[in-house]
Amino acid sequence: MADYAVAIRFPDHSTTYEALSKISNAASGFELRSAGIVERDKDGYLHVSEGSDVDAGVGFAGGSLIGMLVGVLGGPIGMLLGWGAGAATGALFDADRMDKGDEAISQFGQLVPPGGNAILAETVETTTEPLDTFVASMGGTVARRPLDEVVAELEAQEVAAEEAARAARKAMRAQKKQQRKEKAQERLDALKAKFHKD
Repeated sequence: MADYAVAIRFPDHSTTYEALSKISNAASGFELRSAGIVERDKDGYLHVSEGSDVDAGVGFAGGSLIGMLVGVLGGPIGMLLGWGAGAATGALFDADRMDKGDEAISQFGQLVPPGGNAILAETVETTTEPLDTFVASMGGTVARRPLDEVVAELEAQEVAAEEAARAARKAMRAQKKQQRKEKAQERLDALKAKFHKD
């Protein structure tokens, strides 16, 4: 058995919702740990659809891997790293900014274009055939990545976000220090000017 992070896309929103309601009952040959529908708005932000979580354990809101993936794909970390809004091609993020190690996150992000939706799920599968057959029967496509690859990418993104935040704080401190130095010099120059007038 193998653990996977799975993104499933259908041609229209209603089929996605129908598939999510049926996926729990169709789960023979695979275990569904957590699943929910994500939608990308026209500005590129990813949101979990209300009431769409059909978890078998911990759901999106409870800190599941899929919940973390949603956060990276469409949340503040994703935006900090240049993903989401403003992507000229409508993809998740600018391919020039993507590290080669971010293949799973890229694959899932590109699956959900602005105005589109998809099911994100965490599965345990002996073979990929049962889920693939179910999705194909409803006209959908499956993107699947080993869970350990996705976890490694999420960890790398967390490190990158922390480093970016640290660099931003350092730059802000340097800017404030320079501003204080310039103001102190202005005050000193003003005092010198007063004494030289006499």
